Amino acid sequence: MNANRINSKGGRVISIFSWGKEKNAEPEIFRNGLRKAVAFVDYESWYVSMNVNYGLRPDIKGWYESLAKRVNLTEVVFFADFSHKSLASEIQRIRPFSNKIIDTRSPAGVQKDFTDFIILDNIYQKAMMSEGIDVFILFSGDGHFSSVVAFLKNICGKEVGVYAINGSFSRQLKETASWTETLPSEEELYGNIYSLIFDELKNAKTMLTVQSLTDSVAKTNKNLRKRDIDEVMDRLRKGGVLTTRTVGKTKNAVFVDWEKAKEFIKE
Repeated sequence: MNANRINSKGGRVISIFSWGKEKNAEPEIFRNGLRKAVAFVDYESWYVSMNVNYGLRPDIKGWYESLAKRVNLTEVVFFADFSHKSLASEIQRIRPFSNKIIDTRSPAGVQKDFTDFIILDNIYQKAMMSEGIDVFILFSGDGHFSSVVAFLKNICGKEVGVYAINGSFSRQLKETASWTETLPSEEELYGNIYSLIFDELKNAKTMLTVQSLTDSVAKTNKNLRKRDIDEVMDRLRKGGVLTTRTVGKTKNAVFVDWEKAKEFIKE
């Protein structure tokens, strides 16, 4: 069943899909023996924080697959004001991993608290009306959610896991949760930079030095932090993937061992 309507909580439901009752329609993840869980994702916060702080897009697939090894995900709900052009294009990336996408745009204009209100209302509704849910997952670092996390733990007796982006995680929320995970992971953060460095080297028209390579990656990816680029360059040099030589008048010219580089290049 698909729907595109206004729900009672003020958010426009972009997509709803209900699993059939037939045994074969039940996804494998429902039969893995793990505790049942529901997840509520403030995708707007995730997307903006990753883009502004790290120059990355959310790794929805990596997050979903990692979480699915920990709990039995029966429902994942994504919330965002999809009236923003950049976020609207994210809907197609979300669809393969969630059967519920809720547009939280405010009738009166952009108000972040309106998104928070809709997420909170959905969480309370789920807590009061659903049986058999052992774990609640929240993806947001906003301290406004500390009260609902405390409610779920102390009143409802639920385990509550919270995911948030490094640098955008309320200390109070972190201390209230049963457990927390901070993203991006080292693999997610550095993996992107590895790819950018190798792309620069492959497409270079002239010989690159350590400094010109670093500057080029930083110039074309302005949201990246220079210290992260420097960290990746240092790792590649220590691992022998990148070496430097003096060629004519060019000092610290960069050369690549592409065989060693294969382990860092995502297919």
